[in-house]
Amino acid sequence: MVAYDESEMTARLAAVDRAQRTAFAAACAERLWPLFERYVATTGEGDSEALRSVLDAAWLVAGGGTVSDLPDRQEVAEDMVPTDEGDWVFEMGYGQNAVAAVAYAVRTWLSDDPQEAVWAARQVYEAADLAAQDASGESDMSSPGIEDALLASPLVQTALAGLAADLATVESSAADGWELLRERASGEGMAWASTLP
Repeated sequence: MVAYDESEMTARLAAVDRAQRTAFAAACAERLWPLFERYVATTGEGDSEALRSVLDAAWLVAGGGTVSDLPDRQEVAEDMVPTDEGDWVFEMGYGQNAVAAVAYAVRTWLSDDPQEAVWAARQVYEAADLAAQDASGESDMSSPGIEDALLASPLVQTALAGLAADLATVESSAADGWELLRERASGEGMAWASTLP
């Protein structure tokens, strides 16, 4: 069983460079992209084109490109995070995680702080945990053993395995456009999202 260990992830991300950290955070956001699209389709809120341009910018700078308005794009993402005000639908949780991951990807580049990349990864874990909670049908999250059961859920284990693979990839690669990482995160993200409630 793959564990979720933020302290280990932070240490590993601190040992790589800015481009590698940003690529990892962008891969996290890429894995959540289908959930953002689901949120938009369900609620009619959000702007896929605008948020996609922010995520594409994160990939671009991670690959050595330049984006002059990156701070403005970060604000676009942060302004798009769904709020708890008004009517709540389940997909809003997915939307929050997906948008936050995009914002953290950009913030990783802007700050060069490994913690921002860790927070992007946390969004993947939290989306998986939310899905596992819903799929379990368990309403009492304080029940004995529930945390272990959620962690062992295939929904969570698939997400954590993806994060582990992405982290290993950035640790062993230099900035080269990150196309293979991006394609894998996108494809696996689509497959994973199709299994989520």
